[in-house]
Amino acid sequence: MSHQLLRVMVVDDDFMIAKLHGKFIASQKGYQLVGTAHSFEEAITMMDMVEPDLLLVDVYLPDHSGIELLKRIRLQNRHSDVILITAAKELEIVEEGFRFGIIDYLIKPFDLTQLQTSLLKYAKFKSRLSSFNELDQGTVDDLKKLRLSESSAPLNQKGIDNRTLEKIRKCVINSSEPLSADQIAKLAGVSLSTTRTYLAYMVEEQVLIEEQQYGTVGRPLRIYRIAN
Repeated sequence: MSHQLLRVMVVDDDFMIAKLHGKFIASQKGYQLVGTAHSFEEAITMMDMVEPDLLLVDVYLPDHSGIELLKRIRLQNRHSDVILITAAKELEIVEEGFRFGIIDYLIKPFDLTQLQTSLLKYAKFKSRLSSFNELDQGTVDDLKKLRLSESSAPLNQKGIDNRTLEKIRKCVINSSEPLSADQIAKLAGVSLSTTRTYLAYMVEEQVLIEEQQYGTVGRPLRIYRIAN
């Protein structure tokens, strides 16, 4: 494997972005761009022809999601690895990607240096993997370290994405008055369920204070402010 070019296919509905990423991948030592697809169906058809080692896949495609493409690849037992690209900074998408075996993920907007880091680590991973006749625990631990690049958002011990955490925290900090979970979710551009998870975590860590706001009808509204 170390003497063969790694074959990459780019899957992105944005023609300009796909062209940019494809051109960059083709310029990297040890890599060959073998195709560019702009939809789920086009990607499936093209994979049969080009048999890529690696796919760079955007989550948002016009016909099906990148996650659905990842699922199809696994169900069909195709021997292709996937780097997932998403603009949705939500833990659920990343978790689902990991469950289906992505090699790495990149959060938009990212620069080409971050993509290069992922490609370098993947090349090293494939080279190391093909160089061993037998595996021991030390070798496996070494390979595991190459599965994710430094470009990935760090998750703490409770599965909290630190970038999303900071984004939600800043929404509360920048507000002159306490906010509800619904208001924070809209400001942060994060789903309400994810926002509630992060708010509960920050209340537990005493970063935020949760209060009850009573109206004239219905249940009291939970609002959040930064702890002093």
